[in-house]
Amino acid sequence: MITRNFLLLAACLILFTGCPSGPATQGGGTSDGEIGQMTKDQVETFLTKAEKAPSRAAGDLALLLESLEGSAERSEAFAKVRDEAKKLQELLEANAGKDEVTEQMASLRSATGELPTPSN
Repeated sequence: MITRNFLLLAACLILFTGCPSGPATQGGGTSDGEIGQMTKDQVETFLTKAEKAPSRAAGDLALLLESLEGSAERSEAFAKVRDEAKKLQELLEANAGKDEVTEQMASLRSATGELPTPSN
C-alpha cells in the first residue's frame, strides 16, 4: 500500500514537473548588448547608492569590480568601464577629496554610455 502510494506520488511529480531544461535554454547565448545593459544597470545602481552613502561605496565597488572583470574582455568599451571603476577605487582608498571622487563617478557613468545595448 505504501509502495503503491509512493509510486503514484512519484509518477505525479514527474508528470506535472516535466523534463528539466536542456543546455540551449540556460542562457548559453548572452549577447554583448544584454551584458552591456546589465553592466549599465549595475553601475547605475552602485553610483546611486554611493551618492547616498559614500562611506559604503568602497565595499560595494569591490563587488562591482568583480563583475566588471568578467566582462572586460568582451570589448574596449567594457574594459574602459572597468578601468574607470578601478580609478574610482584608487581614489576611495587614498581618501581623495569629495570633488575628485564625484568627478570620477561622473566619468564612470559616462563610460557606461559607450556600452552596447540590446537591439530591439
